[in-house]
Amino acid sequence: MKRLLSAALAAVLLSAPLPAAALELEDAKALLCQYYLEGVPEQVLALDSLDAILEALGDPYTYYMDGSQHEAYDQAVNGQVSVGVGMTVSGAYDGGFPILSVTDGSPAMEAGVLPGDRLVAVDGQEVTAQFPLSSLASGPEGSTLEITVIRDGERLTFSLVRRSMTRPIVTYALKDGAAYIDCDSFGSSTAQVFQQALTQLDGETAVWLVDLRQNPGGNSLTCAQSVGLFTGGGPVLYLRDREGRYEDQVLSPLYPDLTDKPAILLTDSESASASELFAAAIRDRGAGVALGQRTYGKGSAQVVLDESSHPALFSGGEALRITAYRFFSPGGATNHVLGVIPTLVLSPENTLPAAALLSCPAPDRAEGHLLLELAGEGFYLDLDQAMGGENRAAFTELLEALPPSALLYRGYGADRWALTGGQELAQALGLDFRSRRYPGSEGSAYQRELDTLAAYQLLPNLGEQFQPQQVMTRAEFATLLCVVLNLYAGQEGQFADVPTGSYYAQPINAVASMGFLSGYNRDTFAPGDPITCQQAAACLSAVAAWASMEGYELAQEELSVGQWLDYSGYAPWAQVPARNMDQLGVLPEGLSPDDSLSREAACAMVCRLMEGLGLLWD
Repeated sequence: MKRLLSAALAAVLLSAPLPAAALELEDAKALLCQYYLEGVPEQVLALDSLDAILEALGDPYTYYMDGSQHEAYDQAVNGQVSVGVGMTVSGAYDGGFPILSVTDGSPAMEAGVLPGDRLVAVDGQEVTAQFPLSSLASGPEGSTLEITVIRDGERLTFSLVRRSMTRPIVTYALKDGAAYIDCDSFGSSTAQVFQQALTQLDGETAVWLVDLRQNPGGNSLTCAQSVGLFTGGGPVLYLRDREGRYEDQVLSPLYPDLTDKPAILLTDSESASASELFAAAIRDRGAGVALGQRTYGKGSAQVVLDESSHPALFSGGEALRITAYRFFSPGGATNHVLGVIPTLVLSPENTLPAAALLSCPAPDRAEGHLLLELAGEGFYLDLDQAMGGENRAAFTELLEALPPSALLYRGYGADRWALTGGQELAQALGLDFRSRRYPGSEGSAYQRELDTLAAYQLLPNLGEQFQPQQVMTRAEFATLLCVVLNLYAGQEGQFADVPTGSYYAQPINAVASMGFLSGYNRDTFAPGDPITCQQAAACLSAVAAWASMEGYELAQEELSVGQWLDYSGYAPWAQVPARNMDQLGVLPEGLSPDDSLSREAACAMVCRLMEGLGLLWD
């Protein structure tokens, strides 16, 4: 289902990427000038077609939709509308075709068809392995489909009347004693189904497993309403327009908080937009944790302009979708480009099994159990279940992924819990534990920061043993930033001393294109030079201004007289950035502005920035 939804949204974009618009060109230009986040360059406005303008903007989220594309987009977000009877049938023939699922409220469910029934006849004719299952869905609305199934050895016949149905975008169920919500999109029905799930199942579960994998986003208001059911009222997101003005979405203090159970979110690289906002809001409001992979990194919000908003400009169902805002989490952090980094970074195959291990209810006895305190939440694990053959790999990776801030306890007797560590426990249990810690971090003054970045897999491979006390070069610092911030593209050929094909060309081009780290002059970067404390401070201050509301606001503030005295040892271009980094707790202790940074000190600055801006779950 998730893959189908992602494909449906992609189809809207790919079916006609440069459509010929019925919208008048001058009207389209005026709308782009009014709403487009980055501003439209004059040379782009001078182009003679909307197709050419949209192509020149190079923004995959700003595009024109004709009536059919607009309808397809709405259906992809809110659930595909189709005519059928509401059952999914396996193509594997075994004396019949197993019925895998039956949609709530569908003709099949109303008639009494159940998952597990085996389809053996259609319209009075026995089926064979060659029966075309696609014919079950074909047929006009109101037509009748007669099916015969075998259930517990008994033949049952049902008469089903085809009708239009919306494929559900959110489903929920109890799975092995844990409440599981599978959210494919934040559409018009999402918050309502979340509310139904929490109302019905909260008394039967210790945690909420919320699956956001392959969720491409949807409506930000619906996302905010869904978040509020876990957190209650308060801020959910902030939107910043091209003028730097903010709009907020704040839920009423009376908004229903339906659970005090923690949410365990499942994320992957295709969790995007509103699903990233949901994850960031749960993080910032302290309502749960996330397991999986870093999310996609779409932190921009679009307005959809159509006949309802501009009846004089649009007709025939057409619409113009324009990137108009950057959005920020309740704590003021963006997910743009860098995505949301989960609390435990796990491989795709171990994400769901590891989440299921954390869904154990509080045990009657501590013996045979673990207690994991993670990001302000407590989770129990059943050791026998965790060591089972099918869970062993997921359990091992869960232990490997624990950041230094996590506290792990092993239970003894009725109620005694002894603090342990992931590696210590794995060795005691005979697990094949592979530490993420970098060799040489033990005993470092910055061990906590190094081990934190390593747990989140945010330390780059510099092609040799890490050697924390070795001086970090400007090229290595650019490489570190690219890994941490998920940067992957930049303008090539900016610097004569950065040859194309070198290991540092892509990261240097990326950070320079973002304006984070500049060269010494128009064409020299000096990649092999050490990065100094004040250079790193200026770079990270620019990162903070891009990545967070707090950093953005700090960058606008001039130095006071007292602050100028405090930072007068820095070069003029580094004084405000040094003040900003000091306020965010980033500057390393005991270093002068022109001191070269060691690798460990540079990593510590980056880690502290990520923590200070709320970009790491802890």
